[in-house]
Amino acid sequence: MKHLLLVILLSSFFTSYGQGSLESDRLALIALYNSTNGPQWIEKAGWNPAGNPGDSPCGWWGVTCEGGRVTGLNLKGSALDGSIPPEIGNLDQLKTFIVDWTMIVDNQFPGNTQYLPLPTEIGNLTNLEYLDLSGKGSDWPWVGGFPLQGPLPASLGNLTKLTYLDLSCGLVDMQYHGPLDGAIPSTLGNLVNLKHLDLGNQQLSGAIPTELGNLTKLEYLNLTGANNFTGGIPASFNNLVNLKTLGLRYSNCCDVYYGTLGGPIPDLSGIPASATVDIMFNAFNFDGMDTNISRLDWYASQSAIKLNATVGISSTLLSAEAGGTIANNTYKWYRDNVLIATIIGDKTYNAFEEGTYHAIVSNSAIPGLVLTTQKEVVTSLPVTLVSFSASNEGNENNLNWKTSFESNSKGFDVERSWNGNNFEKVGFVAGHGDSNIGSDYSFIDKTPLFNSYYRLKQLDFDGKFAYSSIVSVKNANSAIVTYPNPATDHFYIKNLKEKGEVVIRTLGGKTISRQVAEPGKPVTTAGIVPGLYMVTVAGSVQKIAIGQ
Repeated sequence: MKHLLLVILLSSFFTSYGQGSLESDRLALIALYNSTNGPQWIEKAGWNPAGNPGDSPCGWWGVTCEGGRVTGLNLKGSALDGSIPPEIGNLDQLKTFIVDWTMIVDNQFPGNTQYLPLPTEIGNLTNLEYLDLSGKGSDWPWVGGFPLQGPLPASLGNLTKLTYLDLSCGLVDMQYHGPLDGAIPSTLGNLVNLKHLDLGNQQLSGAIPTELGNLTKLEYLNLTGANNFTGGIPASFNNLVNLKTLGLRYSNCCDVYYGTLGGPIPDLSGIPASATVDIMFNAFNFDGMDTNISRLDWYASQSAIKLNATVGISSTLLSAEAGGTIANNTYKWYRDNVLIATIIGDKTYNAFEEGTYHAIVSNSAIPGLVLTTQKEVVTSLPVTLVSFSASNEGNENNLNWKTSFESNSKGFDVERSWNGNNFEKVGFVAGHGDSNIGSDYSFIDKTPLFNSYYRLKQLDFDGKFAYSSIVSVKNANSAIVTYPNPATDHFYIKNLKEKGEVVIRTLGGKTISRQVAEPGKPVTTAGIVPGLYMVTVAGSVQKIAIGQ
């Protein structure tokens, strides 16, 4: 009998204090409190991290319990500052998990390792139905975006009871995008009960997993913002028959950039015609748009399309790669920005004269979308440029180009721009004079901008010159950072390498101030009403809070 009583007591002890108990829930909550700067939370009534074993966390602010276990955790308004610990995986009865984050943090600065990725152990929360870590739904003015680093753990695919998942970077954060990067795990395709999926305004990349087409209950799918996906829209999206919103737009608030999502649009007839589908500011052409036009709501403003050039003996054959049904396409050809020809149903044009050419293309079946080609310089200068590319390596941008023939070639001015329009010389590479064999050239830009656009100015010894096409490359290590943030009467700009204009705008895009910024010198905020603003300089954008 004594042995039986001992077994019962031990069983009761482990049920109350062991793994899978209210005590293990309490310890997991304390770990969360300690790893996210709990003493500074805005809301933390009842939280007692210094308590004793057996204390109940069920009276703590934001904690909900059922059946002697923690089943809900809603810390909206607390403003956490830190990373979610691995112990979170011990809350195995959790059904709802909501947090938001403080915006007054320094996670914008390079080298800061305060914020870690979501732990793999979050995949242990197999009873979870609602997960929102975005912070964007908070009513508090100083909380916001998801600060955790990427990549996303594949273990998220274990949460098969989830109906709501939001890991987006909220619109009220101090940056334009969150630091979450890497590919979307294909395991998210296991979340077959999901109705709401939001991964917007992060820095996710790679191909959109075709497995997302398994989420046939999905009503809301948002991948908009700074996400930089490659490839195209998966054909499996045609299975999303309950979709109400599909967001694939790529753009910042006021300075327009284009994403790399492109390729032919697959059959989307399975998506309800009543759904809102937004694919603006990407790299789509007319391919697949005409057959899906009834499913596309926002599709204008796509990036420049390719203009191919084949050099002949007496002319250069230009070809505008707009895609779609060629017979429906109208091509307006320009030389030096002057309209010289309008052609229907033929994408090619023979250029016999020197100049800078481009085409503007419309399609009769796709109203509201006009595609503009890249520019092509046609010249009779005795240099044939066969390739020109730019790539990023660490803090440097590497430029490489190749010629197949040179005669009387003095060399190349390397020119750089932050916006693709205003260029300045950043270097010179001497040519080979006369050469009938291929020549390779390279140039290293050791002080690149966040967004760098390059072109070559080919110089002849007799004074003639011609420009190459424009290439671009991003360098995340050169992104500007405003500090202190919040600012009072002034702020500084980190990573600013040269004098340039700084523009301060409201969140609605209204220009408040234009100033000349210099490295190491303050930017004044005198006369600016306290609030949240956008700072644009050197092709990069940051948000800043200005106080009294």
